[in-house]
Amino acid sequence: MPNIGLCFVNPAPQIQPGYVTTVAKKCDEMGLHSFWIIDRIAYDNLEPLTALAAAAAVTSRIRLGTSVLLAALRHPTLLAKTVATLDFLSAGRVTLGIGFGSRENDFTSVGISLEHRGSRAEETVALLKKLWTEEGVTHKGRFYQLENVTIGPRPVQTPHPPIWMGGGAEVVLKRAARLADGYICGSSAIQEFPSLWEKISGFALAAGRDPKNIAKAGLTFMAIDDNRAKAVEACAAYLQRYYGKVRMDIEKHLLVGAPEACAERIRSFFAKGLDTLIIGTARADLKQIDLVGERILPILNRK
Repeated sequence: MPNIGLCFVNPAPQIQPGYVTTVAKKCDEMGLHSFWIIDRIAYDNLEPLTALAAAAAVTSRIRLGTSVLLAALRHPTLLAKTVATLDFLSAGRVTLGIGFGSRENDFTSVGISLEHRGSRAEETVALLKKLWTEEGVTHKGRFYQLENVTIGPRPVQTPHPPIWMGGGAEVVLKRAARLADGYICGSSAIQEFPSLWEKISGFALAAGRDPKNIAKAGLTFMAIDDNRAKAVEACAAYLQRYYGKVRMDIEKHLLVGAPEACAERIRSFFAKGLDTLIIGTARADLKQIDLVGERILPILNRK
């Protein structure tokens, strides 16, 4: 089966407390590759690392990831300890997907400037790797200063949990090529993924890295409904709430319609060269998860 992950994207008012753990369990039981969650601060989403810790407690196989965590909004030492703890509790199943952010209120709400967010996140990544693998870390950086810091526990994964990066700006592609273990492409860019990957490969080679060592992933959104118009409407409602506007052609870029149509679109996305497809379910409805297992996966598993 292809590497398919489901991403929890719905705000807290749309769910009950047990929803996330139920979805994570279903994903684990149906043999999906991974379970992901988004990150915002000034929004009514669940805090991602807390939610993934709950998911870790009710699963045993599935990978657990952030798509994507706003790394610049957490102090690197605390983030390193939290992620290492999650990796320990999950027996080495964490993928840390990070993004650089675009909404000023997420930054101002925690007293951090939006300006230089990419450089701040890049320094955070460098510190995470040191704190996970070294003792007595001393660091005199542009944004952070540490003196003889040692943390525990160490992550289960060695040398550390994989770090994936998301975003579409050229500076982000260059950062991913230099620093990341994987790249997450946005939904509106999946159709052009081959040309996007050609850029990343070139940047990686220029940085002395083998592009084959960088995982290729994409994030999209889905609403399953035999009534295609209702599926489109569900995705539009999610996008409007989250982004403040519908900023893409839903039928062109997302997974909408009957299960069979969604399965064929998933096949076409993998044909673009992706290793992993992360699917955000636009409806907070457990029936959507069941339809993935009952009607979409059997199609994808056919040879």
